[in-house]
Amino acid sequence: MQPTKEKIKGIKYELSFEIPVDVFETKLSEQLAEFAKNHEEKGFRKGHVPMDVIRSKYEGHFIGDVINNLINETLVSYCEEKKVNPAVAPQVKVDSFVRNEPLKFSADFEIIPEIKDIDFAKISVEKKVAKAGDKEIDEAIQNIANSRYVFEEIKDNRKTKKGDVVDINFVGSVDGVEFEGGKADNYPLELGSGAFIPGFEDQLIGKSKGDDVDVNVEFPEDYGHEKLAGAKALFKVKINAIKEKKVPAIDDKLAVELKRKDLADLKQYVKELLEKNYETASKNLMKDEVLDKLADEKFDVPESLVNQEVEFMFAQYKQTNPNEKMDEKAEAKKKDELKKQATSRVKLGLILADIGKKNEVKIEQNEIQNAIMQEAMRYPNQAQQVFEFYSKNTQALEGIKAGIFEDKVLDVVLSKVKTKEKEVSASDLMKVGK
Repeated sequence: MQPTKEKIKGIKYELSFEIPVDVFETKLSEQLAEFAKNHEEKGFRKGHVPMDVIRSKYEGHFIGDVINNLINETLVSYCEEKKVNPAVAPQVKVDSFVRNEPLKFSADFEIIPEIKDIDFAKISVEKKVAKAGDKEIDEAIQNIANSRYVFEEIKDNRKTKKGDVVDINFVGSVDGVEFEGGKADNYPLELGSGAFIPGFEDQLIGKSKGDDVDVNVEFPEDYGHEKLAGAKALFKVKINAIKEKKVPAIDDKLAVELKRKDLADLKQYVKELLEKNYETASKNLMKDEVLDKLADEKFDVPESLVNQEVEFMFAQYKQTNPNEKMDEKAEAKKKDELKKQATSRVKLGLILADIGKKNEVKIEQNEIQNAIMQEAMRYPNQAQQVFEFYSKNTQALEGIKAGIFEDKVLDVVLSKVKTKEKEVSASDLMKVGK
């Protein structure tokens, strides 16, 4: 069906249509006939209610659906004929509906713009290359050793210092009265950890095993227990034992504990891991550079998509700043600030979607599962909840898919652009990659 009005300006379409009376009436009759097949009415058998009864009692219930269906069918047919895709659902207005007269409606929308083929050979990006030297390997292994520390009780009479773990008994009181939760025996406390009230741990430094120490502290004003907030307290503390942190030696024994043959094998393994990390960091920098260059492509960006992205970004901002009070003017200002970034996001999204389509980029089910598995590994104690979250949250799952798609498309782009290698130090590469 041809529009009675067709105004096209760039990617913006303003259309008007008239649907003939006979088309509307035919569609309405079809809907009523379908309804009548299984309808029961007192005095009639199922499916045998006369059509004039059906019309008189139920016709009004179907008119709205028929109007909506005809409008949708008309717009879909128009877009298919013109080979265009609306960026968002068209804004539709019923201009006139009177029985036995044509149904008149108008529709305004923006289309997904046609993006010209990009000459990737003209795009050049820098590939930063870093090698893992002895310094980086030794530091990495030292960090591994540090993470495998144990606390051993000291046998000599040295005094406590920051970093020690003291086994203590303590009883807390305010104005001579013990308070709930202020008493424990054989409590392990790392001095300098900040686990206790400010000033508590400091007063246990420089003490010896067996010492009885009076620890005077003042609870913070914002302390969670209302009766103790801002109160001065005395803790009677007994030091039962002192333990110090012991880091394992970097030798063949440590390597074997880490499932490697010997220290040399561990060093080679760590070298490979580091350089794999450097390769990933370098690739991510290349992807960022490619995205910056793709953003220079010129085409009309649908304002409707930009507005949607602004609203999404603003909702995220509000979620991360729940205590910030904003009036209508402040909200408008913030949304205006977000518009440039939102436009860039939409633009890049359209470009990547176009490249993905032209290069037949597909997302496999195992890639989705692997991505969810990696996400679950970030929360080892809540892995099951992570899996359930993605199985029930369609929007979150679409976010996972979008990330996979973007990575695969950028891999395609990187395989086509020119790359120029530049040797950099590992520290410089990782610093830039942060």
